[in-house]
Amino acid sequence: MNEISSNEKELSANQQRILIIGVSGLIGRLLFNHLTKTYPTKYEVLGLDQHMNISPRYQFKNYDNFKAETIVPLPLNKFFQCDITDREKLHQIIKEQNIKIIIHLAALLETHPDIEQISYVNIEGTKNVFEAPDIHRIIYASSGMVVHGYLDRQPYLSIFNETFDDNTILKDLRKITVADDPPLPDLTTPGRTVYSKGKIICEQMATDIVKNNSKSIICARFGAVNIEDKPETTWNRSLWLSHRDLCSFISKALEAPLNISGIYFVMSNNHRLWVDLEHTKRDLGYVPQDGAEKI
Repeated sequence: MNEISSNEKELSANQQRILIIGVSGLIGRLLFNHLTKTYPTKYEVLGLDQHMNISPRYQFKNYDNFKAETIVPLPLNKFFQCDITDREKLHQIIKEQNIKIIIHLAALLETHPDIEQISYVNIEGTKNVFEAPDIHRIIYASSGMVVHGYLDRQPYLSIFNETFDDNTILKDLRKITVADDPPLPDLTTPGRTVYSKGKIICEQMATDIVKNNSKSIICARFGAVNIEDKPETTWNRSLWLSHRDLCSFISKALEAPLNISGIYFVMSNNHRLWVDLEHTKRDLGYVPQDGAEKI
């Protein structure tokens, strides 16, 4: 075994220790890559998940002429295997590793066949993460799906149906805001309903914890992130989030003062974007660099 040099010990002591929970998923690996490469001396990035295998969403064997960003291998000494519903083990790892910042991405997706399990893991597991002791900041992956219920109403329904008239409606489009528009879950399928309702519950849980605690929790209503890093050709392109903008938001959230907490929409600067990013820009300085253009 190689001995750790004094320089390495000093560097480790000065680094902020970040735990990415859900590191084996698409966003988890993107952020592990980003933080490890961009901030090699500022942050020590650790990962936690049920397994070390890369999420199927990062497997691109069925895409022709497509080259994904090289995946940074997870060193064994930086990976911890744990189910977030195992409260005791999760809190033990966080304490032993002296974690102060958590990026919480772990969740069962809306496509999981067991509806009850989606609710249990995503709510109870997140409660365990939020209640971890001695954490200064948590960045929680909520979802734009928490407002998909507005797609049943005009003018957002016309965006969904792709009958939206850019010439007459776009300049007056009222964008959904966190402050003025309560979440409305996606009701299109049982899985999407349970998934989006669980995210809404966890956003409220975070709000309640922040009121009674010095812990900062930033809830990010992420847009649509995909392996190709390109907007789709359907209505969902209006909520696209590029890899670059995703990583930029995380950097801004990590650097924000600890008195900053809240719920934020995080999308790229897309044509027909129907949710408001001004709150995110104002509080966190997030300015998207990419955007889905009109087609």
